[in-house]
Amino acid sequence: MSTPSAVEPPTAENRHLDRAAVLAWRKAAIEERSRRADIKLSNPHVAEHAAARAVHELAPEMTYAQAFLLADKATNWAAQVHHEWFWRGIPDNGYCL
Repeated sequence: MSTPSAVEPPTAENRHLDRAAVLAWRKAAIEERSRRADIKLSNPHVAEHAAARAVHELAPEMTYAQAFLLADKATNWAAQVHHEWFWRGIPDNGYCL
């Protein structure tokens, strides 16, 4: 099975940004899903934007769009490579692989 193009391992230059993105994504996803009585009503974009904001705060020279793209690649990589850690604490909603 080939690796999807969106899944790229962190580089030495952006490792701190990747970590910030992934941790912000997980925290926001857990908080968003814990607020909803029906898990299908949770907004998946909340976590995506939290990850992008975390990257943008650490690298203000990036545009928000660049920060969003880097955060998306970081969370895709973490979700694939570190599947058990990435999804731990987040309720199974049927959308996870």
